[in-house]
Amino acid sequence: MNASLTEILSAGWGTMLLRGAGMTVFISVCGIMLGLAIGISGAALKSGGHWLARSLISLYTLLVRSVPELLIIYLLFFGTVQSAADLADWLEWDDLMSKVFPILVGILAIGLISGSYSVEVFRGAFKAIDSGQIEAARAIGMSRRQILRRITLPQLFWYALPGANNVWQNALKDTALISLVGLVELMRAAVLGSAATRAPLTLYLLAGILYFLIGACSQAIFVWAERHFGRGMQGARR
Repeated sequence: MNASLTEILSAGWGTMLLRGAGMTVFISVCGIMLGLAIGISGAALKSGGHWLARSLISLYTLLVRSVPELLIIYLLFFGTVQSAADLADWLEWDDLMSKVFPILVGILAIGLISGSYSVEVFRGAFKAIDSGQIEAARAIGMSRRQILRRITLPQLFWYALPGANNVWQNALKDTALISLVGLVELMRAAVLGSAATRAPLTLYLLAGILYFLIGACSQAIFVWAERHFGRGMQGARR
């Protein structure tokens, strides 16, 4: 017999879903930070690096964007699980395989996937910066570090915000795939709850509501960031 919503919440599955949502946000944030680092460095190399570096970055983005996200997760998991198990035995650290390893796989997978898209997002942002500003800064004697800090980076992040928003939303949804390698995030918590309570529709609806709330809050933050950090840019354009 299916459990009612009150029974589901009183049995602790509401708390389980909230913990899963917290893990989803944690994996997404850590993964997107890694992806942003890959994206910025990759875009810089692709825009003005050595031909070999440009070729390698292009190959990386092509491979990752062409392969399904789930396959990337499986390749990372099964490609490193034996080494991680050997390390856990050597360290006598049981939590490494049961708790830490799935988290690390999730962060690395989200980072690699989001990084492949972030490269193109930031490459477009680099191109959007007026080259005349860079030339003017050099003419008045600014160093490369000063140009980067005062001109390039502030405009780079503002131009990249809309694309970065899309990358973040995709990364948030990709965390559901990490549940297949044992990580108890929001989707995995819903699966476990539906199996225990025999109320899959209720559990999945609750998970959907939490995903929506996370996405809506994220969208609001990006909208605020675009307005806040774009005030100087919009004023300069006028």
